[in-house]
Amino acid sequence: MRIRGGSGFGDALYLRPIVEHMVGAGEQVTVCSDHADVFLGAGCEVAAFDRFNIDVLAHYTQFKADLTTNQWQDICRAAQVFVPLKFEWKIQNHALVDGLCVDAGGRPIVLVHGGRTPMGRIDGFGKELLPERAAFDAVLGELQDCFTVRVGKGGDAYPLEVNVDLNGSTSVTDVLDIGWICDAVLGQCSFAIPLAEAFDKPALFVWAARGMAAGPHPYIRRITPQKVLSKKTSRFVVDDWPQDKIREAAREFRHLV
Repeated sequence: MRIRGGSGFGDALYLRPIVEHMVGAGEQVTVCSDHADVFLGAGCEVAAFDRFNIDVLAHYTQFKADLTTNQWQDICRAAQVFVPLKFEWKIQNHALVDGLCVDAGGRPIVLVHGGRTPMGRIDGFGKELLPERAAFDAVLGELQDCFTVRVGKGGDAYPLEVNVDLNGSTSVTDVLDIGWICDAVLGQCSFAIPLAEAFDKPALFVWAARGMAAGPHPYIRRITPQKVLSKKTSRFVVDDWPQDKIREAAREFRHLV
């Protein structure tokens, strides 16, 4: 059986619980993904991402306009399985996570993913999904007693004030390691969502008001917190909220960490 989701890192994270379910049911599964390391220990084969000769499509796009479901429900509906968004992970880079734990000195570790070009696109599509930096700064200002670790790939849309910035220096498994051991996640709409939700981490996501008002792009307009977030552990703020409201939400989030 050949299965795929979307082509991105976050798509691979969404796909893993479904793959594990199918493997557990006795299926011989080949995952078509360019993020093979996400499937370490899942008991499947991995081939290059391919849109053709696919038996199971586990992707949300065909149900994006359905306001009665969230993104994970749409993925399960497409794949015709209904399983929790959850999987276990075994640490790969012990030196990295041990070092971060030492540097944290007992402070809660918060994985941060923000100030990134949305969807990794270089053609500008989806640029409206990038939150204003001031909203991130307001949240980070309420997390001063935490140990913040930023991950990401590629150039900054803008920098963020964090304790450790690992942008461009982490592998896929490094990000999964940090996601597994962290106490919480702060991010923009990105792979950070399935990472946090699959590992049941308290999470706060900064949403861009411009994205939800992106007139000529129905695909972008439908990328809302109500549609994308699927767990009670996930919260959000919107970058056009008053600063006091954003900081209040950040303080509430801090109590969960």
